[in-house]
Amino acid sequence: MSNATDAYCVPGATDFNKAYSRMHGYIALVICIVGSATNSINIAVLSRREMTSSTNSILTGLAVADLLVMLEYIPYALHMNIKIGPQVNRNTYAWAVFVYFHSIFSQTFHTISIWLAVTLAVWRYVAIAYPQRNRTWCSKKNTTLAIVSAYVICPFLCLPFYFAMTIVPSEVTPQNNSEFAEDLALPHNRTVYVLEMSKNVELVTAIMWIYSVILKLVPSIALSILSTCLISKLTTTERRRQKLLKRSTVGPNEPEKQCLAEEACARRSSRTDRTTRMLLAVLGLFLSTEVPQGLLGLASALAPDFFKNCYSMFGDLMDVLALFTSSVNFVLYCSMSRQFRCTFARLARRMLSAAEEPAKFATKLEPTTQVTGPL
Repeated sequence: MSNATDAYCVPGATDFNKAYSRMHGYIALVICIVGSATNSINIAVLSRREMTSSTNSILTGLAVADLLVMLEYIPYALHMNIKIGPQVNRNTYAWAVFVYFHSIFSQTFHTISIWLAVTLAVWRYVAIAYPQRNRTWCSKKNTTLAIVSAYVICPFLCLPFYFAMTIVPSEVTPQNNSEFAEDLALPHNRTVYVLEMSKNVELVTAIMWIYSVILKLVPSIALSILSTCLISKLTTTERRRQKLLKRSTVGPNEPEKQCLAEEACARRSSRTDRTTRMLLAVLGLFLSTEVPQGLLGLASALAPDFFKNCYSMFGDLMDVLALFTSSVNFVLYCSMSRQFRCTFARLARRMLSAAEEPAKFATKLEPTTQVTGPL
């Protein structure tokens, strides 16, 4: 295995995999717990009535998909990477079915997140490049249709993954006992179940092409093009705003109303730019994780042995990067959106006051419940 890995992968890949696999479960568990909390906050804030907009609706759909991925990954990390006790057996048929479900579920909802990010970029570009048509093209109805389409179509795009893996029984022997449960002391001649890639090389190759091109590289290229267009529009609007600010300095023959209108336009443009920069940061995070996965998947499609001997060495690391990307959006929203911060603060104060009310009520009733002595 080591020789094959050295031939297909970078030097030290096997050693890195062994070292990192010991920490992966704990790192992933922390990210998933924190990310589940932050995405729940994102949903609660972005779905408020005062936050209603097409952009925030897409961000809410994105947060829901990320939340589902993280909630499902927690039992997977506990099962596969964190040793709760020697009585835990990772190789029963039920756990093999769970791992099979995990591989399909996580890929499906991560794909939904990617295409919602592409939708977000398209909506934002329309808002900046064609503001007069934004209300029509990016209406509430069209936004809802785009979100629902992502949740309906993406499972069909991931359908080939249902046929990529199979659950196969394997008997524990003295030769392979350490491979399955080196520290669980499984008895010999016991049947265990493992998840393996299909033996059909043509099928696996076709699936890797779908994974790398359709699910990874195509949305990555789309995000790159749209991000470039957004940056170009940002630069153009920044120049226009600077001109408006210069013209707004009241001259001797310039009407005051025109100055005020231009200043208001400049302020609106500034708010639009801040929102666009925040969304560009979200898109940049997606690109930082999707492009490497797409390239590794493409290499696996071109050389079938590459997946087993190299891609799998970095699979856990790719998972953590994707989970981390899905968990930090809350930080971006708070740091770059004043409206998000204010709405979150109001919601937090309301929740805290609701929690304090029962305590205040009990305090008020306390004097009346005291037992008094004789007169």
